[in-house]
Amino acid sequence: MVDLEITRHARERTTARAIPPLIVEMIVEFGDSCDAGDGARKYALSKEGMRRLRRYAGHAVADEANRFRSRNAYVVAAHGRVVTAAFSSKPIIR
Repeated sequence: MVDLEITRHARERTTARAIPPLIVEMIVEFGDSCDAGDGARKYALSKEGMRRLRRYAGHAVADEANRFRSRNAYVVAAHGRVVTAAFSSKPIIR
């Protein structure tokens, strides 16, 4: 898995939004990214990302991650640090 530092803000947000740290790591490791401004990247699980995750970790893990994908979970990271994680009303990446 990716070695990322989680900021205090991100830890507070993930706790408040019930996004487990392992899901955050999976989104960054297997998700696709787009520019989030100021050198940050926004990561979300796409269909292809879910296929990669399923091949790597199996169906049970991918099914759990898919619960968060279906709610449009995303992670913002910059310079090796997770800045925040949240749910979007619309898909970030298709």
